[in-house]
Amino acid sequence: MTNARWGAELSGQRKKTVAFYEVVRAKDAGHLRFDRLDWGFVLDNLGALTVHERHMRHDDDVYIGEPINSSQGKHLVLARLRDGDLQQIDYEAQKIDSLELDGNRSVVDTTIVCFLPYGNVIGVIQGSASAPRPTALQRWLNAMRSGIEEDLAIIPLIGKNAWDKLKEADSVNLFEMRLRPAATSIFPTSVEGLGDFARHAHKQNPDALITLSIKIPKGRGLSRSAARARGERRLHASVHEFLSEFGSLVGPHGVIDRAIAEVMLSASDGSIVEDKINFVNDHITASKQVTLPRGGGAGPWYEAAVQAVMQAAMEHERDLRAAVSAMP
Repeated sequence: MTNARWGAELSGQRKKTVAFYEVVRAKDAGHLRFDRLDWGFVLDNLGALTVHERHMRHDDDVYIGEPINSSQGKHLVLARLRDGDLQQIDYEAQKIDSLELDGNRSVVDTTIVCFLPYGNVIGVIQGSASAPRPTALQRWLNAMRSGIEEDLAIIPLIGKNAWDKLKEADSVNLFEMRLRPAATSIFPTSVEGLGDFARHAHKQNPDALITLSIKIPKGRGLSRSAARARGERRLHASVHEFLSEFGSLVGPHGVIDRAIAEVMLSASDGSIVEDKINFVNDHITASKQVTLPRGGGAGPWYEAAVQAVMQAAMEHERDLRAAVSAMP
């Protein structure tokens, strides 16, 4: 195999995960969901800003958003500036060398965000493991405003039944997840809570199949102790936060291929019943082949990723609409 052919094969198609999320109010005052937002208006407002006005800094990271026009409508690309020394591989010269860019340019990792025409559902596809996550999109949109008057949050679009159970649960007394081996770190260094717990385990054992289990022990006597009740509330909040941050990693073929919570729910007769939520079975994701962009193509560099998201959305439309109670 020639060096040119080898390089071409390495840069052909890649299997990517499309994950779906819902844009909701940041604080739930009894009305978590927005009415359908006018995303075309929001994107037009964002497009009127200069690239510098679309910058946002969070800790040591810099993010830039750019509205895009594709054959599938108006959508968004969110980029994260890549720091440090950058290198490239030259297959013709058969060497690795520093990457030097002409003019005032920077290398970025990108995430494609597509706005579906119902509810406030978005489909997201990351270009790489270090590309912006939905929480970065949430921070960026809140920083930009551009037609949205309230702070918003972005939550993973788990099947309606599972997400309702988690929101309505009085408490969570067990959460278990399994991390598959991965060559690179999947959790940023700034992550907290369950994400930080998982990051340390994965960093120390990148080639291992890791199962993490957190259980609040039952107290003695007839009543629940104050410590147990506090632990269940904290675990409930931690699970919600973890899924909001890393829900796109959950799935039968994802890095997290097992995620189960045992919850306590109030029954109609006032009694408390225990139930189990399987987020792997209920989280709405899809695996798609995406052709990596190459110069001289027939369309914009982002077109293949947008098409993959919209195709996945069409295939899962029934489940997506049900998850946000959107009528056909």
